[in-house]
Amino acid sequence: MEAGELPKAEDRAEDPGSQDEGQPASPPGGQSPGPTALWDMLEGKFLEYQQLTHRTPEGRQRSLLSLLPLFLKAWEHSVGIICFPSLQRLAEDVSNQLAQQIQMVLAGKPAEEARVAAGQLLRWRGDTDQDGHLLLKSVYVLTRTDEETLGRVAESGLLALLLQCLYLFFVFPVDKDELLESDLQGQRMFVQMLLNLCSEPQGLEGLLSGSELQSLLIATTCLQEHSCRFWREPTFCVLRAISRAQSPSIIQYLQATDCVRLSVQNLSRLVDTLPAPEVSEAVSLVLSFVKDSYPVSSTLLQEFENGEGYPLLLRVLLRYDGLTQGEVDPQLEELLGLVVWLTTCGRSELKVFDSITYPQLEGFKFHQESSGVTVKNLQAFQVLQNVFHKASDSVLCTQVLLAIKTMWAWNPRNFFLLEWTLQPISQFVELMPSKPTQVQEHFFQLLEALVFRLHYVPHEILSKVQHLIKESPQSSCTLVVLKSILKITGSDPLFTDIFRDSGLLGLLLAQLRKQAKIMRKSAGSKEPSLGIQDPEKELTGVMLRTVVALLKGSVRNAVVLKDHGMVPFIKIFLDDECYREASLSILEQLSVINAEEYASIIVGALCSSTQGELQLKLDLLQSLLRILETPKGRAAFRVSSGFTGLLSLLSDLEGSLHTPPLQVWGAVSRSQTLELLLHTLCALSAALHLDPVNSDFFRRHGLFEKLAEDLCSLGCFGAPEEEGALQHSWPDTKARPLAKLLSTAFSPDCPLPARAQSCLQVLGFLDSMASGILHLRRDLRQPPAADAQEGEATGGLQGSFKQWPDLEERLDEGDAVIMHPGIVCIMVRLLPRLYHRDHPQLSEEIQCSVASHLLSLVKSEKNRQVMCEAGMLRMLMASCHGALRASSSPLHTRLIRIFEKLASQAIEPDMLRPAVAQDRASSGASRDSIPALQMALSLISMTSPRNLQPQRAALAPSFVEFDMSVEGYGCLFIPTLSTVMGTGTEYSISGGIGTGGARPFPPPGGLTFSCWFLVSRQAAVTEAHPLRFLTLVRHLARTEQPFVCFSASLCPDSLSLVVSTEEKEFQPLDVMEPEDTTEPSAGRQLQVRCGQLLACGQWHHLAVVVTKEMKRNCTVSTYLDGQAIGSAKMLYIQALPGPFISMDPSSFVDVYGYIATPRIWRQKSSLIWRLGPTYLFEEPISMDTLEVIIKLGPRYCGNFQAVHTPGEDPDGEATPLIAEEKVSFGLHVASSSITNVADLRNTYNEVDSRLIAKEMNISSRDHTTPVFLLRNCAGHLSGLLRTLGAVAVGQLGVRVFHSSPAASSLDFIGGPAILLGLISLATDEHTMYAAVKVLHSVLTSNPMCDHLMQHISGYQILAFLLRKKTSLLNRRILQLILSVAGTAELGFRPSAVTNMGVFQHILCDFELWMNTADNLELALFSHLTDILQSPREGARNAEVAHQAQLIPKLVFLFNEPSLAPAKVPTIIGILGCQLRGHFSIRDLLRIGLFVVYTLKPSSVEETQVCMDGAPVSSVPAGSQTSGKTIRLRNQLLEMLLSVISSPQLHLSSE
Repeated sequence: MEAGELPKAEDRAEDPGSQDEGQPASPPGGQSPGPTALWDMLEGKFLEYQQLTHRTPEGRQRSLLSLLPLFLKAWEHSVGIICFPSLQRLAEDVSNQLAQQIQMVLAGKPAEEARVAAGQLLRWRGDTDQDGHLLLKSVYVLTRTDEETLGRVAESGLLALLLQCLYLFFVFPVDKDELLESDLQGQRMFVQMLLNLCSEPQGLEGLLSGSELQSLLIATTCLQEHSCRFWREPTFCVLRAISRAQSPSIIQYLQATDCVRLSVQNLSRLVDTLPAPEVSEAVSLVLSFVKDSYPVSSTLLQEFENGEGYPLLLRVLLRYDGLTQGEVDPQLEELLGLVVWLTTCGRSELKVFDSITYPQLEGFKFHQESSGVTVKNLQAFQVLQNVFHKASDSVLCTQVLLAIKTMWAWNPRNFFLLEWTLQPISQFVELMPSKPTQVQEHFFQLLEALVFRLHYVPHEILSKVQHLIKESPQSSCTLVVLKSILKITGSDPLFTDIFRDSGLLGLLLAQLRKQAKIMRKSAGSKEPSLGIQDPEKELTGVMLRTVVALLKGSVRNAVVLKDHGMVPFIKIFLDDECYREASLSILEQLSVINAEEYASIIVGALCSSTQGELQLKLDLLQSLLRILETPKGRAAFRVSSGFTGLLSLLSDLEGSLHTPPLQVWGAVSRSQTLELLLHTLCALSAALHLDPVNSDFFRRHGLFEKLAEDLCSLGCFGAPEEEGALQHSWPDTKARPLAKLLSTAFSPDCPLPARAQSCLQVLGFLDSMASGILHLRRDLRQPPAADAQEGEATGGLQGSFKQWPDLEERLDEGDAVIMHPGIVCIMVRLLPRLYHRDHPQLSEEIQCSVASHLLSLVKSEKNRQVMCEAGMLRMLMASCHGALRASSSPLHTRLIRIFEKLASQAIEPDMLRPAVAQDRASSGASRDSIPALQMALSLISMTSPRNLQPQRAALAPSFVEFDMSVEGYGCLFIPTLSTVMGTGTEYSISGGIGTGGARPFPPPGGLTFSCWFLVSRQAAVTEAHPLRFLTLVRHLARTEQPFVCFSASLCPDSLSLVVSTEEKEFQPLDVMEPEDTTEPSAGRQLQVRCGQLLACGQWHHLAVVVTKEMKRNCTVSTYLDGQAIGSAKMLYIQALPGPFISMDPSSFVDVYGYIATPRIWRQKSSLIWRLGPTYLFEEPISMDTLEVIIKLGPRYCGNFQAVHTPGEDPDGEATPLIAEEKVSFGLHVASSSITNVADLRNTYNEVDSRLIAKEMNISSRDHTTPVFLLRNCAGHLSGLLRTLGAVAVGQLGVRVFHSSPAASSLDFIGGPAILLGLISLATDEHTMYAAVKVLHSVLTSNPMCDHLMQHISGYQILAFLLRKKTSLLNRRILQLILSVAGTAELGFRPSAVTNMGVFQHILCDFELWMNTADNLELALFSHLTDILQSPREGARNAEVAHQAQLIPKLVFLFNEPSLAPAKVPTIIGILGCQLRGHFSIRDLLRIGLFVVYTLKPSSVEETQVCMDGAPVSSVPAGSQTSGKTIRLRNQLLEMLLSVISSPQLHLSSE
């Protein structure tokens, strides 16, 4: 009982003296006085008491006793705060009085009588004399005030008397069985008063003269069984308080009285007879005196040791062996704590030799100096060690281990001090098999603490542990050992080497081989016992997990396992679900050294598994997913026929989702099937993710089609006959979004029919797979147990898909990301199979939702191009031909829109022909023009230009796109542009193609770089990622550093074009020194601002012309879209790279190039740009040549050897624009292919194949990685050696698109004939406008269509058709025709006539326009006047009009009866403008002849003709009998006069 456990005075509710016993009552009829009044009253009465010096002692005693009730009452009311000046004097008198009372009671009485008398004196009885109790309570209060008052009480010698009373109370027990509450209260005050006095040194000094302390201490160790239990705890509490307050004099007293020695002797005799807790408590009391005195003097410790104290401790502790009953006794815990303290008592530090065995963990440090409490007393520790050796009780042994752990926590050196002297842990290992499991677990936790906290590897101990495993491999102790070894192994990779070298790995493998053989023999004969834990199976499982930990990150250990021939035995463990996870982990570790073997095992196990082994398949797929995260694993998966295996797994699921379930699938629930399907698709997605080799393999081998077939056979999708089923027309209700339908399908309480739900879940998997997130968002937890209830089974996937992600969550820059376009094609193929006759309305809603989702996927231009490359159009035509054909189908509109969006980017003629032929046939069979209108609208959508060019609307070319936001690099690598060889160099070292000699570099006459490009998104200024058009690099053989010798780039910060001929080291950006970014050398760089001329989303042409001049000088000129933007004199490219001025005759210089950003300059940015046709000429081109190149446009893919300038006669003779030998390379996507490095080596040469393989970071013998090659379109031309072309480098940063829009594909299926046919089918203004709009779109963007129109006299046919449909013409149609002619956009671009056929045969066919309803001829005349008067293009337009016979056609109008007189001045004005713009004698003569024609016969007197008569509509304007003839002649003569006298007259060549 500690002092702190006794009640405090402040706790008034439990204070033993808080009751008002013996105190005077309050005055009747009034309130009790306050605390201050009570203290004042007490002070007055105490002064009176002090003045009673003449009274007898008995009288003074009575007076003092009469004061005490008032004192106690005042104390009570003051809440423990005493305001009494004479407190010390009162304390002195009261304590002396109590001491006298006790002495009187004890004097001359035998011990037992004295014990009764003392008890009566101090007990409160309530109704009799209670002086003793009143004094006791008063002294109790006084000892709790302050130190000075406590000292006055101690001076009275009261402590020794109270200790004597305590001895009597403890030694002589009371007779009565029950104790009153008053006895407990009195005991508490008595003990608390003793404790208070023990804290006073003066009081303790009073004990030295008597034997009270010795007697009490001895009594606690020899009179245990006769002592008073009621006073046992207070006695020990008081003695411990005395122990804590020891001083040198007390220690001398205890030594002189042999207290410790006698106590040890007494306890040694009683240790076997008394209960263990009592003996333990007594020993603890003795040790507390030893412990508390040790800081002052070690005398008592020596006395304890000399008195055979350690054997006593051992005997006492062993008394607990078998008695703990699983609970820790407080006395045992206290005694062990004292023994642990004894280990720290010693005269000097233990000296041991450093015997650390290496290797050790990285964080381990052994310090010789002491940095904490260390063990100095090995005798005391041997007590603990012997207890552990001899005891078998789990609690006792565990407490010993915890004590050792405590010592290690004091100072890590304690482990080494003990282990290098007594070797406790090493010895304990041998005892483990005989110890309880709980002790074993605690011991190995102690061993783990060495590793985890001390970072120490106990090699000797671990070797004994390993010996323990070897000696008893099947014991329960081995299980505990291996669990600990498993934890230790996983803590640091060092242990994988330690346990391999020690032989533990081999030992475990031998045991596992033995167990595997047993399993193989007993396969199928043993029924699994569910819910019963088999120790043998658990041990085998731990062994497997330990091997997993030993293999993790250790290739050498994996080799050891393989050398042991363990792979077949590990495969045996796969069959048991208990061992499967660990077995798969082992196989996964083996994949590090042989990934193909792992993949073969997994794929083989998947294919050989039965229908009922669903969990095995799921576990195998989960393991496969982990391996597919690495490129090596994906390659091994492909080589091991992994794709075929997974698809066969899907094939085995045929009919598994059929409704109602087929008999063969009765034992497997639908949710389990979907779970397997999900994991299989996850594995496929992971195998294809960001892996160009696997993606190319999957596509080339038609596995997308095989996957689609397997999905169709699941049973939930409609049969082929259902695809063409007659679909009803339901009320036009808006279909729910696909994301909402998917969320419903994956909800636990899905209201949809089972078949529809399965279809939606499969579509959800495919949609996520197409986006590349299926294997990233997976939750591969164990599937739910099979449930017979279909409704419950439906919710099985809810754990895997809590909320299917909405489309908006998978958007990239606002566009949906399509990682696997082949999967989208599969969704298209499944679209018609979503129709079920049982639920037609729901089926149609699902179909519409999926179609709308597919439409949203092709919203962006990039996605359309991606899907075109994947063949979505062909799949759409093949799978959904019925819905495309039937306009009544609810899918028709959505699918047509998808078709139009894709066809606007690329469509093959064989796919466009059926669509056009079908619509034409339906239009021909129908009397109305609705089909024709629909077809025209579709063609408008397909053929309308998607980009606005400043010069002219043009079709987008095929291109290579470079996206720097994904990997930060992506380029075209151009190998062997040139090889400059020394005089003694072998020719075989050169790459390139051709039969000529080596191409010189730099070109002696200069060079020209020409390319078409489009900036989709500019880089941010802060990213500083330039758009690199061309970078030429040279490398001198047998030197390390290549050098950049020429570059052309666009800087993002200033939007400046930078052309440089400076030699710079070709090295990574992070290696480039700061001076690399400083100003370039003088005369080596041209920088021109061109930001205002660039527009995102538009195709531009760049030309960099370098003209070589005298010596080393050159002129660099730059042109953007044919407009000169900058020119400067610069230094030409130097002869040799870098600082070299000469070259060894046997050496050579290799010249290669990059377009865009190479890998070495990797830097992520937002830059995205496209490259069209690109050329490098080895001569400077002229402005005329540049103009022709720009006129040819970005879709020109030739070598400029047979050029027809646009606008000229296509049947004329073609002329070469560039000399053959001067074309270094020409790159365009139209001349490209997918190949590999091995094919490049076989087709071209080994030098280039090695260069390409090095740039792509693959093997030079690689035959699987797809290589996109843009062949040099000039490779067949005569001349010196050329580069073979360019290869794309960067699997994510480079994208290729083959452009073949509908406007171009129309040329191959009839072209203009189809468009003219549409016009012929028009029966109303809307259809007519749409048909002409299609013609406008195609003619303005496709020059080939214009050639075909001229070839078939299409413009004449068009004029004929328009003349027959004059009633359908309107101003909008006229505007379209003017736009086709090139003159409609006045003020926006030059209004020059660009289409001669339209101008001549349509616009100049005035008879066509004279009969229109809206007087369109007036608008036409006005437009002709405007274009002929154009200050910039008027003369050119007049020349074209002359070629179109404008004047004769206008003159003939004068003979038209329907020509209104108001139109005559307008026509004459046009004639005047034409003659001024292009004066022709022939035209003048024609007008003159007409003027002569207007003369009257000689018989008619013109002066008599009425000029102002009413107009006669039936009389032509030029009739000789008309009165208007004279007016017309006069107007024509005035016009001729003004033309001849005009200073703006342009004479023609005539």
